[in-house]
Amino acid sequence: MKRLLFFVNPNAGHTEIRTSLMDVLQIFSQGGYEVTVHMTSGPRDLTRQILTRGSQFDLVVCCGGDGTLNEAVSGLMALPADRRPPLGYIPGGTVNDVASTLGLSKEPVAAAHGIVDGHPFPLDIGSFGGDRFFTYVAAFGIFTGIAYRTPQEDKRVLGRLAYFFNGVQELGGLKATHTRMHCDELDVEEDVLVGFVCSTTSVGGFKVPEHLGVSLNDGRSEIVLIRDIRNLADFSIVASCLLRADFSDPNYFTVCQTSSVRFAFDHPVAWTLDGEYGGDVESVFLQNNCRAVDIIVP
Repeated sequence: MKRLLFFVNPNAGHTEIRTSLMDVLQIFSQGGYEVTVHMTSGPRDLTRQILTRGSQFDLVVCCGGDGTLNEAVSGLMALPADRRPPLGYIPGGTVNDVASTLGLSKEPVAAAHGIVDGHPFPLDIGSFGGDRFFTYVAAFGIFTGIAYRTPQEDKRVLGRLAYFFNGVQELGGLKATHTRMHCDELDVEEDVLVGFVCSTTSVGGFKVPEHLGVSLNDGRSEIVLIRDIRNLADFSIVASCLLRADFSDPNYFTVCQTSSVRFAFDHPVAWTLDGEYGGDVESVFLQNNCRAVDIIVP
């Protein structure tokens, strides 16, 4: 039988795995896998476990939110490329941007069937500095810390509304970050409210328009910088653009695609990686690792 290492995050948001676990295990077993289950015990536990023994398995599966998926990918990226098993993902978090992008079911039994009957899809993985990774977004600026600062219990009870209520508290502290960015032949220096480096068609549950040409495995990431807002009229325009996911106005947005980018700031700036705290940095290099991890899709 093939060997499957199955990680479950018991603290993920609206997870239904608690009542479906035996059904999921039966599906994996009937699919020809000998299953080893590991309940994650804390931050980075999943990453350490994959680094230690992931290469001994034919398939790694994780169940949890975007942060759980980030830990799984980080563990796989720490392995040599020729020893990385493919990754299956059962979404169990609050927003699940990657699941929405890849068309994965958020119902555990259906997701398990999708893993057993699916096929590997090569996915680009972003690297942040030398030892951190992200599957769909690295971001800095206002509101980007809401995901990791929102209490887990709020997420479990309120879902996406938890992010909204915690975000409203930050409205009074809008402050731009003086940013220097270099990628390819583009140099930018401006005051930025929010900066995103992403490779997904969904960020924070909002759909990214098709005309941006987003691809999950073309070796290029999309960069969106939202410039500082000077007055209420600017705020109204930018808010309207964000609701429409329209980043075409060069007066408010800088948008480009690149395989690598460097950011520098006047002081250490906090980043979020897939909704988790990524650290405070004064300068950082981000790179797109083309088709670095195979994830199973229906």
